[in-house]
Amino acid sequence: MELASEVYRRARAAVRRTPGLLAVSFVLGISLWIFVADTENPSLVDSFPAPITVEAVNVGDSLAVANQLPTITLRVAAASDRWERLNASNFRAFVDLNGFGARSQDVPVQVEVVDVSGVRVVDTSPRVITVNLENQLTNRVPVTTRAVGQLPIGYELGPMTPAVSTVMVRGAESLVALVSEAVAEINVTGLTAGVEPGVNLKPVGAGGGEIRGVRIDPKTVKVGVQVIQSTIVRTVPLTVDVTGVPDTGYRVASVSTSPSTIQIQGAVQVLQVIDRIVLPAVDVAGARADIARSLAVPLPQGVSAIGASRATVTITIAQIGGAQRTTFGIQALNVPQRLSVRFTSPTVEVVLNGPIPALNALLPEDVKVTVDVAGRTAGTYTLPIRVQVPDGITVGFVQATTAEVTIGSQ
Repeated sequence: MELASEVYRRARAAVRRTPGLLAVSFVLGISLWIFVADTENPSLVDSFPAPITVEAVNVGDSLAVANQLPTITLRVAAASDRWERLNASNFRAFVDLNGFGARSQDVPVQVEVVDVSGVRVVDTSPRVITVNLENQLTNRVPVTTRAVGQLPIGYELGPMTPAVSTVMVRGAESLVALVSEAVAEINVTGLTAGVEPGVNLKPVGAGGGEIRGVRIDPKTVKVGVQVIQSTIVRTVPLTVDVTGVPDTGYRVASVSTSPSTIQIQGAVQVLQVIDRIVLPAVDVAGARADIARSLAVPLPQGVSAIGASRATVTITIAQIGGAQRTTFGIQALNVPQRLSVRFTSPTVEVVLNGPIPALNALLPEDVKVTVDVAGRTAGTYTLPIRVQVPDGITVGFVQATTAEVTIGSQ
């Protein structure tokens, strides 16, 4: 304890004898701290990458800014770690119009740093901007509506009624004079029922362009939007009438359409009574082969097609199957030399199945009914009967599957 008191006494006496030494030590300490801080986190001076909007403050009650104030760029000094977090909201640029009258004048731009420390504005470009002050004018303009977007198929836009018919426009007299209406734009994309949204109003001139730099009171209004379902969409089948009769022995096997259905659109009362669309008739008189036709889809008045307006009709023509009962003589095959063959029953009844045209076209020699006697000697045998028919014809029934054969000398 006594040692600490002695050190403090001697230090105090030294300061009193050499007060300049204390000041030099203090300055050196601060300089060292700045050096160390700048070495670890160096300060950078550079242009801020985003433009800054300039606002007008302290505008007289009877005045208004008539021109669009330009944006400015800044040169900023800040530690490197500050640069990473800086954004445009950290700078407030303004022109102070306190005491200015209704005329055009050049006003210096002032910039404040907001919500961040260790950041300094080095310069602005431009440093001075032109501000045109005019007497403030208030005018009442009508509220109009404008639809943007597209309603779904089958719906129509009804009346759009704003909650108020007029609003007040305030601003520089030259700008207010240009405003002819306040437009409420309503996006109707996808609407199938009425709505009442709150819509921002936009001051618009006679040419349809937006007039900037004025204020609308109120800024938003509710707009009642009516949506009316004027038409509906239905999917109905396509059918076709077939007239005529195919050639003898042929028939209509199937009838198909591609596409098989069609989407149609029309008034509700019209489509409610339509359950199908009938294509023009196709004549198959005398047909022996398949028929394909591309046909226009006939639509009732007031009805339209969504998508394809033609359809392909395919009619499949097939031969009619039948049966034919015929008696054929039995032929012996591979009869040995100097021998003769005699059948106990020389004929056999055969039932042939197949398309009628093919059956009608058969000749007797087209069907072979045979018995093979190869290698046989004189004697009596019971041998199998074989029936051979052309392609497309089948054997439905044979009266006997075997024949009694007597082989003897000639």
